Amino acid sequence: MSIGTRSLLTSLWITICGGVFAQTTGTVSGDGPNAGPLFAANVFWAGTTTGTTTDMDGGFSLAAPPQWPAQLVASYVGFKADTTLLQQSPTKPLKITLHHIMDMKEVQIVERVSGTQLSTRTTIATENIGAKELKRAACCDLSESFETNATVDVNYSDAVSGTKTIRMLGLDGRYAQISLENLPFIRGLSSAYGLTLIPGTWIQDINLSKGLGTAVNGPNAMTGQIDLCLLDPLAEGPLFMNIYGNSQGRMEANVHSAQSTGKNSGNILMVHGNMFQQEMDQNKDGFLDSPKSQRFNIMDRWMRRTERGMTQIGLRYVTDERIGGQTEEFLGQPRFMDRDTRPYIVDINNELIDVFGKQGIVFKNDPTKSVGFLFAGRQHEVGSRFGERVYTGEQQSMYVSAVYQMLLGTGTDQLKAGLSYQFDEYDEAFRDSTFGRVERMPGAFAEYTIKRGGLTLVSGIRADMNSYFGNNIAPRLHAKYDLGPLTNVRFSTGQGFRTALPLIENSSVMASSRNVVVEGNLGMERSWNIGGSFQHKFKWLERKWAFNVDLYRTEFTHQVVTDLDRAPTTVAFYNLDGSSYANSLLTDLQVEVTRQLDLKLSYRYYEAKTTYDSVLRERPFTPGHRGLVSLAYTDKKEHWRADVSLNIFGEGRIPNTSGNPEAYRMAQRSPSYGTLHAQVTRVLGAWEIYLGGENLTSTLQQQQIIAAEDPFGPYFDASLIWGPTNKAMIYGGFRFTIPKKKQDVTP
Repeated sequence: MSIGTRSLLTSLWITICGGVFAQTTGTVSGDGPNAGPLFAANVFWAGTTTGTTTDMDGGFSLAAPPQWPAQLVASYVGFKADTTLLQQSPTKPLKITLHHIMDMKEVQIVERVSGTQLSTRTTIATENIGAKELKRAACCDLSESFETNATVDVNYSDAVSGTKTIRMLGLDGRYAQISLENLPFIRGLSSAYGLTLIPGTWIQDINLSKGLGTAVNGPNAMTGQIDLCLLDPLAEGPLFMNIYGNSQGRMEANVHSAQSTGKNSGNILMVHGNMFQQEMDQNKDGFLDSPKSQRFNIMDRWMRRTERGMTQIGLRYVTDERIGGQTEEFLGQPRFMDRDTRPYIVDINNELIDVFGKQGIVFKNDPTKSVGFLFAGRQHEVGSRFGERVYTGEQQSMYVSAVYQMLLGTGTDQLKAGLSYQFDEYDEAFRDSTFGRVERMPGAFAEYTIKRGGLTLVSGIRADMNSYFGNNIAPRLHAKYDLGPLTNVRFSTGQGFRTALPLIENSSVMASSRNVVVEGNLGMERSWNIGGSFQHKFKWLERKWAFNVDLYRTEFTHQVVTDLDRAPTTVAFYNLDGSSYANSLLTDLQVEVTRQLDLKLSYRYYEAKTTYDSVLRERPFTPGHRGLVSLAYTDKKEHWRADVSLNIFGEGRIPNTSGNPEAYRMAQRSPSYGTLHAQVTRVLGAWEIYLGGENLTSTLQQQQIIAAEDPFGPYFDASLIWGPTNKAMIYGGFRFTIPKKKQDVTP
């Protein structure tokens, strides 16, 4: 950060701090049968006209009264009003609980929480994808958790491995930081297959933040952060079971068991199994559309939570085997019977061990101060064979960090600061070449939050010293201004960086005969992200509405370019020489059509371009337009749920294949297409029975492989995938839950 930029930020802080008085903040919730946060509760200072209403999360922010002491009044229909006498401005957010009026039996107040919530309280634009939303799809793994979300796109990376990739703000998923409760998670070797290695039933909710991440959470969130929150051992019951099967022959089972290990501690064991052994070739190109596979995933998580802090530790083991390639039926054709034909086999194996833990401590004599310690370790081995191309990789990683935080002033300011250390050792081998590197990256970070009136400002900076690529300094700035209780604007800017593993991050090119060319010493990737959003929640026609629009731009100063356009028989990796950027516009409208029916409409526009061999081109496989229409129905007694989602994708560019013979070329652009997903669920006490379908329009990319009949020839390519590789699929299953017994609380 330059001296001029630092002076500007310092002046801005002084101006803000000196011109606005502190606010009283807190939450209002209710007890009784409608326990939980209360939306639109009245909060005001007694004897004044200063007041406000709570947001969707029960939160409020109220200007200071004319003088102290003062009485703060909170009220809500069906609950007894509460009056709190305050002698001075509170030093931390208040927690107000209103008591349910028992004699109003004829009045029933039901507050349904949307599956996806657009938070009005977070400084960074954040969507919370809750358990309700995750159940709207089969959600067998993380890659299938975004079918009803317009911010994240999901697609198959190639036609033979069954691997899925995501895209966010117009860029590949590797530029989004995918974390596990703010610990590094899907990165390194797992960037290729990791999305399919975490079961959806293990996830309690997903916090999806757009734009640049905070300085505390790491340097890699260049387009956003996808933070996974696991099931809480202290809240889960003794048994959960989910059995799933689909029309294509895939079977899955999930079993969770939570046990109490003390007054404030608990343990949860989660086991997942996946098997798919059916040959399927729906486009008749002689290759399995999805490899035969079997996967085993187990995690044990222990947690202890007290008023003084929280302790947790987790251990996870994964083994994943996939075998695909040419079908036996194809190889049995007469044209192959009279000659020695080598089968083209795809063989992929993953074995992964994770260990992670946290220790949080609240200071005994000052609860406004706390310190947290985090650690994570990983051992990951990957082996893959695509015909004659063999790749192996091994990753050993360790991450530790310490974070100190404290409230300042009247409790509206907060300081976070800490240290981190990331260790990575990679050993890779591809064909006849071996290569590897060791990275040690100690870092320091600081972040300061100021809240004055409706303005919240978070400024942060990271300094990381990478032993392989050198030093990096990344400034961050986030701002939110509340135009009203449920209306705000946000702004963010700053720099992010990451190290690239080109081969594993572009593993789809292994499913081709392209010659791999690496030019020069590939450096660290760095980018600036700037953007903002406008969000408004309101009531109209006695219905709840939520409108959101955001606009972001990511511009690279350094990038490892993956060039598929130089020649259809070549993939080149080199450092960016020119411009590379991605602009993203997203609009969302959510409305409660009736008490039982929710509607979500989304539109997204991308403009993503990169310089390839001195020519600025549109990034391949990135549709410029996408639309989403989603309906969710729940009956009054919540015995039935029904969900329908229509995704519409616009055209996208396909890498140039004009250098091939005419029979081995693809069109220059992919067509527009749509996919339809639907599900119905019946709740019978502890049982949930569901039936659904994916891609019910049977949309299919017919030509998925170039030169499929000659997989060892120079033109073979199974990596040019722009659309669905499977036709309509019907699935069904059941969930069985024994919930945790509620403890009786006597007054």
